[in-house]
Amino acid sequence: MPVNILDKITVIECATFVTGPYATALLADLGARVIKIESPPGGDPYRYFAPDPFFSFNFAHLNRNKESLMLDLKAPEGKTICLELLKKADVFVENFRPGTADRLGFGYETLNRLNPKLVYCSISAFGQSGPYAEKPGFDTLGQAMSGLLSLLSDPSDPKVMGMAVSDYVTGLSAAYGILGALLARQNSGAGCRLETSLLQATLSFIGETAAGYLRTGNVPNRMARVKNAHAFAFVCKDGLPLAIHCSVPEKFWLALLKSAL
Repeated sequence: MPVNILDKITVIECATFVTGPYATALLADLGARVIKIESPPGGDPYRYFAPDPFFSFNFAHLNRNKESLMLDLKAPEGKTICLELLKKADVFVENFRPGTADRLGFGYETLNRLNPKLVYCSISAFGQSGPYAEKPGFDTLGQAMSGLLSLLSDPSDPKVMGMAVSDYVTGLSAAYGILGALLARQNSGAGCRLETSLLQATLSFIGETAAGYLRTGNVPNRMARVKNAHAFAFVCKDGLPLAIHCSVPEKFWLALLKSAL
């Protein structure tokens, strides 16, 4: 059964593809009412993502338990309707490129004046400020720029991962921040702005490896963890895959050897 701890929370989502929709899907799983604002004529492009050109399972998975409303936020009527919803909302999530929300009239300062209790979450590729702030980016760029891809793949023979790791980590980070902001609001009565990005969230995700680099100066790679954790993957003689993870304690390695005798 679903856990409805957020059943009194209303979330307005102006987001597409993965990061923002995943964050709000997690909130919906906890009982929040999520109203997804989609732009005409086709709505979220992820609706038509391959291999299904009409209604992709990718979209369905990320937008479960939500309501959808098509509004042209560039048109006065669409903007007015969205602002009326935001007056009573608890959370606003957007993953426009930095500056777009402000140009549309949905920047933090504007919405904070409209609804001081609103928790405002911005998700971007590389942050809201800095040399890469205005650049667009999808999952694989987040993996590459953060260094995660070099830990999951051999740099001499790089391969794209089979799932959107940075996208989902970023959505998880956003949902985590929103829950913290809602908890803080119970004490202060005020909303706040929080930000995350593909780069920030993925760097946090590989914090252990980054800490190792700062401690030793050695540039990590995929094999560093393989050696430290005694973790291996093989294809056996019968053609089936086998994964072994003995971790650090010697007793696990000895137990494996004993079982193989």
